[in-house]
Amino acid sequence: MSDSPSFPFLRLPFLAIQNIVHNLSCTEITELSLCSRRSKRLMQSIRHPGLTDIEITIDRLRMYVALMNGFEVCSIWSIIKTGLNDENFRKLLRDGAIGSVHIKVLKFEGSHFTIDAQQQPENAIKVLVDHLKDVFKLPLTVLFEPFGLENYRRFLPIFPVCYRLYVYSSDKISEEELQFIKDNVVVEWQAEFYKSQK
Repeated sequence: MSDSPSFPFLRLPFLAIQNIVHNLSCTEITELSLCSRRSKRLMQSIRHPGLTDIEITIDRLRMYVALMNGFEVCSIWSIIKTGLNDENFRKLLRDGAIGSVHIKVLKFEGSHFTIDAQQQPENAIKVLVDHLKDVFKLPLTVLFEPFGLENYRRFLPIFPVCYRLYVYSSDKISEEELQFIKDNVVVEWQAEFYKSQK
């Protein structure tokens, strides 16, 4: 049993909780929302000003999800496929389920998290994005480069609806593949398709 003092946060009146949450960073709010179903519901019921969108970047070299305030990154989650070493295990924050997906979450400096997803990274990204959407109720901005990704179609269910979609190296995939993306992603505001730089 832990000797550290406890604080009955969830038993406080709603307005007191709301005032506390409004003084927390988006990283702290995210961590609170992952503690339990009750704490997630509570974070969902509170408006979180100062955040504009959830930005998803997926290409063959990097995969990450960020909570944004305009062009400022408030919190970032990198998805790695290389596995954890002994040094990384010391930074392990969570080894359990988010939704129905079991993931390992590491916390590094400040607001930087890493998710260990050696297999099926699309499942880890989707469950994280769904959780952040539930809590913060923000639109999605997606930066997607399908060229070079193994079976890029498996990533499309992460963002079936998004506010902005930017597809890079669109000239390196076939017209049929490009049309498949357009047919399977609903873009609410802006879609841009960029050619590779030669």
